[in-house]
Amino acid sequence: MTGNAETSACLQASRSYYSGAIIRAKTVLERPHQGFGKHLPVNLSVRTSNLRNCTLITGFHGVGETGYISVSFLVHALKSKRIGFVDVAHPPPFIATSEEGLVTPFEVYRAGRVVLVKLEFSPHRSEEAEFAKTLAHWAMDNKFRDAVLIGGLDGSLQSGSDGVRVVPTANYPLKRKKMKHPILEAGLFVYGPLAVMLGEFEKRGFPAIAVLPYASADHADPKAAATAIKAVEKAYGLKVDVKDLEYDAKDIEEEIDKRLQQTARSLRGMYG
Repeated sequence: MTGNAETSACLQASRSYYSGAIIRAKTVLERPHQGFGKHLPVNLSVRTSNLRNCTLITGFHGVGETGYISVSFLVHALKSKRIGFVDVAHPPPFIATSEEGLVTPFEVYRAGRVVLVKLEFSPHRSEEAEFAKTLAHWAMDNKFRDAVLIGGLDGSLQSGSDGVRVVPTANYPLKRKKMKHPILEAGLFVYGPLAVMLGEFEKRGFPAIAVLPYASADHADPKAAATAIKAVEKAYGLKVDVKDLEYDAKDIEEEIDKRLQQTARSLRGMYG
């Protein structure tokens, strides 16, 4: 197995184990998970109590890694400050380093009224839905203004020239935010933790939107992430330049795919 096939297999292996929140300020939300016989808490520990009217931006490791790439890029482009972490019962057994120090699996950043939750790795499958639910309720309970969820769509399904589809909740102000991309066609599905978050937001009448660029289903797709960032930048007046992301797309793609392959091999060694 070589080339794209190997990359795709490694992506799937990595996500099969780790695929896929309430400020310790007040509450820890716990729900029992069937099969483990005990509570699996997901807990946000954040060094601020005033998040009213902020916008939440997050994304998961899905098609093309677009959610992860987009949020990671925005964290740096907006010069965000780390304000907290997400604690889980089954954290990924990995940690990384950067110029700023250690990088933990799930971190919370802030730049002005924008709060970004960055997932360096995916949550454990047993906690994936709980992670998404807790993060959604954390945003609503702390009076966030709205939420932007960045994901990806299989590029083979694209129809028309617009490379982005959106999925807003009923209370999201599409016209006011100038989010003029087409709504996802009827019959197509959003799945995974992003879908769980959208469902929680819809049930409580919270304004949120999924931004879904068409992306490669076989490898990391920085160009698709750049497309998503442009849509968010225009709607929220963010001042970021995606030229470097587009210019270095091939190097970024190779770097992320290499890391996913290494992660998959490590997981097979530890658990398989």
